[in-house]
Amino acid sequence: MDGIITIVCALLGSGAATALVTGLVNRRAEKRRTETGESQGLRYLLQDRLEQQALAYMRRGCVTYGELRSWNRGHHIYHDLLGGNGDLDGLREELKRLLYETEAENHD
Repeated sequence: MDGIITIVCALLGSGAATALVTGLVNRRAEKRRTETGESQGLRYLLQDRLEQQALAYMRRGCVTYGELRSWNRGHHIYHDLLGGNGDLDGLREELKRLLYETEAENHD
């Protein structure tokens, strides 16, 4: 009989522990999903700044390696760390092409 009680207690205990851990994990995931106004504002400001920089480089007709590297750092923060949606990916490709065209002209 003691063996059965031990098994029942172990089952109940492991179920409670599982429920507790699952609840904590779900709570943490929900907290990550809910954004603050600050994070939304930062993402918006950074997106706007990156767009303005990219358009300036495109108007100028060239971008240096250092400028592109700095722009890519900002894009990483916007996209990966602040959860940006990929709106800037097209501009990123345009800037890479612009850099390659500029470098090809300098080698001629």
